[in-house]
Amino acid sequence: MIPDTEPKAPSPFSPKLVLGVAIIVAGLVLTLDNLGLVEAHLIFKLWPLVLVALGVAKLRQEGSGGTGAWVLIFVGAFILLANFGRVHLTDALGPLLIVALGILLVVKALKQSRGVPPELEKSDDFLQGTAIFGAFKRRVLTQSLRGGELTAIFGGFEVDLRHAAIAENQARVDVFVLFGGGEIRVPEGWEVANRATSIMGSVGDNTYHGGEAQAERPRLVLTGLTLFGGVEVKS
Repeated sequence: MIPDTEPKAPSPFSPKLVLGVAIIVAGLVLTLDNLGLVEAHLIFKLWPLVLVALGVAKLRQEGSGGTGAWVLIFVGAFILLANFGRVHLTDALGPLLIVALGILLVVKALKQSRGVPPELEKSDDFLQGTAIFGAFKRRVLTQSLRGGELTAIFGGFEVDLRHAAIAENQARVDVFVLFGGGEIRVPEGWEVANRATSIMGSVGDNTYHGGEAQAERPRLVLTGLTLFGGVEVKS
């Protein structure tokens, strides 16, 4: 992940903190139930909120690429709706498990096909972001961008490269969009080479093309695949 300005301090909102608070609240609810002040069985219907909070906490620790965090949030929200009779858990659980399995397979396949070297993957000069049933925004400030990978599955992303510079005058960003979308903003004067494949989707280049000779321009090469979605590149 590309840092925005300066390193962020570790967030106190962690999964362990969420579990600790959840246990304290559960103990208080049981105490009040024993005293006849509340009905614990009604309050405990809200327990899926713990899964949602755990997912949010994991996202804050791992960044937007935490697939497990999005699964926790999605499952927690779904069970919460089921507890209050908005959906029928048994009818939808099977198909949802199939969707979840498919997403996991897609994420693993992308990781293998992209084949990013570990040293580059951990570099601050490599752009990474994943949105699954959600979205993320990224402002990139690195002055030696070496490439990146962006994924949106039932989600979206906004990436701002207007204050970044490309290392060795060329960088490749691989995108994968499935039932989602994304926006990439680049500085005026950058050349955008679209080599991505679109199936029932699109990759639009709305950048400014005037100015200096094309051979001297920093070059951003887009590769990857968009399915039932799109990516827009603009200045």
